[in-house]
Amino acid sequence: MKRGDLYIILLGLLIAGSIYGIKWLHMDHSAYKPGDLMARITVNGNLYKNVALTKEVQIIDIKTEFGHNTLKAFDYGIQMIYSDAPKRIALDMGFISKPYQQIICIPTRVYVEVFNPHKQPSGDELDAVI
Repeated sequence: MKRGDLYIILLGLLIAGSIYGIKWLHMDHSAYKPGDLMARITVNGNLYKNVALTKEVQIIDIKTEFGHNTLKAFDYGIQMIYSDAPKRIALDMGFISKPYQQIICIPTRVYVEVFNPHKQPSGDELDAVI
């Protein structure tokens, strides 16, 4: 290895570290209690239901023209436990319990996202996805 190779490696590490640092600074680091969070469930882009994430078990059955899904909210989080989609990838997304985590089932058009209802969105945040 020559001196130029080391400079290229160091430059690459510096760029990667800078990108990671900038992303970390823009993340939401606000404190929250587990019982404060909610899950927003949308079907085909329309709000289906907001669910408070508590310790108690709640079963949410979603039957639409696109398919059938069942969500289980428990232990301050939520998980998809049934889907009649051809590939059940949404079941593999597991248990989500932190803000901005998502479960997406494309064939049945179900989208679940955990959010903090007490946090006021600022003007520079993303407010739509196309």
